[in-house]
Amino acid sequence: MFRRPTAIGLLLCSVCLGNPAIAAETSRPVISPLATLGKLAIALLLVLVVFWVFARIMRQLQGTRGTIHSGLGIVGTLSLGQRERVVVVQAGDEQLVLGVTASQINTLHVLAKPLANGGTEELGDFRQKLSAALKRQVAD
Repeated sequence: MFRRPTAIGLLLCSVCLGNPAIAAETSRPVISPLATLGKLAIALLLVLVVFWVFARIMRQLQGTRGTIHSGLGIVGTLSLGQRERVVVVQAGDEQLVLGVTASQINTLHVLAKPLANGGTEELGDFRQKLSAALKRQVAD
């Protein structure tokens, strides 16, 4: 049943036991799954903190940029299709009627009499005011 150890087998055993590199492989440190999970949680927390700080900085920069254009504002919009709309923009003392598509923006009309700037108005009310203002401009 058992074979006698041969010279090659004895040589391999002595090389393996005598070689410190091979002996070191057998005594590897055990990595704790809990420590790995803790390191992963800390790394994730660090990434989330960096993301939150970046978002706050971007919000601050966007807020200061908006105050430069305080004379601009959208009075109302009217959707004409899936990507087409008519927009009335307040630019200083003037109101512009703009046609907006996916590829371009065209000035349709400059209103002599500005529309009331009621942001809470219904869409139908805006439609009526826009058509009435356009009719007045054509009649004048």
